[in-house]
Amino acid sequence: MTSHDDRFVHYLRAKESVDDRALHRPTLASLEDRLEARAESRSGEPLRVVSVGAGTGAMCRRLLSWGVFDAHDEIKYVLVDRTRGMADNAAAAFAEWARAAGWTAEPTPDGFRIERHGRSVSLTYVTSDLFEAMTVLPKAIDLVVAHAVLDVLPLRRAVDALLSRLTDEGLFYAPITFDGRTAFRPSHPDDDAVLGAYHGTMRGDDRAGPDTGSDLLSVLPDLGAPVVAAGGSDWVVHPPHDDEARIFLDRVLGFVEESVGESTAVDRATLDGWLEARHDALAGDELVYVAHNLDVLAELD
Repeated sequence: MTSHDDRFVHYLRAKESVDDRALHRPTLASLEDRLEARAESRSGEPLRVVSVGAGTGAMCRRLLSWGVFDAHDEIKYVLVDRTRGMADNAAAAFAEWARAAGWTAEPTPDGFRIERHGRSVSLTYVTSDLFEAMTVLPKAIDLVVAHAVLDVLPLRRAVDALLSRLTDEGLFYAPITFDGRTAFRPSHPDDDAVLGAYHGTMRGDDRAGPDTGSDLLSVLPDLGAPVVAAGGSDWVVHPPHDDEARIFLDRVLGFVEESVGESTAVDRATLDGWLEARHDALAGDELVYVAHNLDVLAELD
């Protein structure tokens, strides 16, 4: 039987291609430009990166593969995730990717190191809640990456904590930040009730809420990090579905079931009827899913 943790890892791997298509390329290009400028002004210094909610490290591999870090010969990259066992999944994913991409890899006391063509990346995985991890994170971070995670954190507290560790002109990159809209097609009479309840479960003292992307556009400047680039990064998954899309959509429906099922906003019969219709549409290769996200890049004053 597949465990909950295994299903989540499968979801993360399936989500990689969805994120690839969704990322706002002008914001990513702005990040690359600023990293190039940093390399020129601080020649010889390593680039120090911290990724929160890092999962299997997909964003790190993506930024390396897409050349965003090409101006830097040495990178010290810390991956933070609270999920136990995720570090092993990340190590396996990096080993597979490194072999395919021509990097050499060797273990280190706190992670592992990959090298290629004179460039090296030291990877350290920290299994911890973000706020607990603050005690062990580097005190001078050049780039924070918060990928699809800020909506499940207390936004202002999390952003303030991370900005406090940035160097002068340090960068805060928050790709795939949820921003308030979820849609499925074909339409269903209970869409408003179920999805309204789903968004409602995102609100609370320890969660930023469903409008995190928009809120981030004001929270960052308020905390001394003006936004320098931003744009939409919507998840759009439509037929025909490949295996990865089916895994991704099944897990999204699972998230809706788990969160709404624990609330009292919708009765169980209504939720079950909605879920049955959605799974039938998925099985029939008819299901369409759209989630509105924002990519945001800010620079510390």
